[in-house]
Amino acid sequence: MIHRNNTIIGIVGGMGPQAGAALFNELICGTTAGTDQEHLSVALLSFPGLIADRTAFLEGHTDINPAFAIAGLIGRLEATGASIIGIACNTSHAPAIYDEVKQQLNNTNSQVKLLHMPQETCHFIKRQYTHVQRVGVLGTDGTYRSGIYRTILERMGYEIVWPDFTFQHEVIHRMVYDENFGIKASPRSVTAEVQQLMEKALGYFSSRGTDLIILGCTEFSTVLTTGMSHSMQLVDSTHVLAMALIREATGEKISQTFSSSRVAGS
Repeated sequence: MIHRNNTIIGIVGGMGPQAGAALFNELICGTTAGTDQEHLSVALLSFPGLIADRTAFLEGHTDINPAFAIAGLIGRLEATGASIIGIACNTSHAPAIYDEVKQQLNNTNSQVKLLHMPQETCHFIKRQYTHVQRVGVLGTDGTYRSGIYRTILERMGYEIVWPDFTFQHEVIHRMVYDENFGIKASPRSVTAEVQQLMEKALGYFSSRGTDLIILGCTEFSTVLTTGMSHSMQLVDSTHVLAMALIREATGEKISQTFSSSRVAGS
């Protein structure tokens, strides 16, 4: 029997609702356990109505900084006993949001350890894929404009394959946000339109010699099961964050037993 400590992992969900559930599922699948009791303790709060859209804030369409709601939810998680926190949304890590979250937590003397999803993802790539030079990112317009991943990756010496904003908005961002067929609008299944746009996006990166693509929006985890034809290396940021949360909660080195990446078409 595996003996667990009393560490509780907290997940800030709701951005969108499937993203928090996907992170929780990755935690379950990544934990070495033979019984219910051997799994980690996890608290998930999904209050989508409380959190303003991250991209809308970053693009100036709303003055409401989602950081305040996120920090409030972290406070609720801490009250339940959670001491290690993951935010299931890449765009929330844009400095204009994430820095304010940290400031609010500091103001309340919070003692939680808050993991940084993009940093964890980029450092994971550095450790696991030493051959990689050219990296692309699939993310929202908010993530694109804020340059979260681009800044970290360039500091680490990678070449960034960066589409122009028209392609970013009309192909990549649209997969998530289109009100008729986007991932947020169709939580039960991946629509044919999203599959076609993903094929176009992967083709763009493949034709430009990209070694690896970061799924830099938590919504894209749901598209990996659609059988894309491009045999490109993909790294799912949700998956990496789950590994990091397990690492912090248990001290276990799990990369050998928990699949470190997924390949389109597998």
